[in-house]
Amino acid sequence: MKKSIFFAISLTLLLLTLNCSGNNLYVYLYAPGANTNPTREYASPYVASKGGFFFHKNYVPGPLGLNAEGTSEGKGCSHSILYLFAFGDSSIESAKKAGNITKVAYVDYEQLGILAGHVYHRVCTIVKGS
Repeated sequence: MKKSIFFAISLTLLLLTLNCSGNNLYVYLYAPGANTNPTREYASPYVASKGGFFFHKNYVPGPLGLNAEGTSEGKGCSHSILYLFAFGDSSIESAKKAGNITKVAYVDYEQLGILAGHVYHRVCTIVKGS
């Protein structure tokens, strides 16, 4: 009984502290500049002050490309369920491939989270170009 309680507590602490680009205890304490989340404002504990704990959906503008028209659109998404299952590809390259884009006009990010992203979290990269 004591071993299973210890295991459950250890697993919970591990899941809450080792999230790739979201809320990561190591990043907050030791390397605050190491946040790799493209929507940085949603990768911190201060997101609670923005609201949307139960449900949030947001569009975040990203970097601009050079010398291209936004005639085509490609989207690449990655999903996370309960911090246990993650799948998908939200890279700029996958979004370019999905939209058959060679010249990037601009990149946007779409973020969706249920219960602060703990139950379900989706990040999509939207590329527009020609």
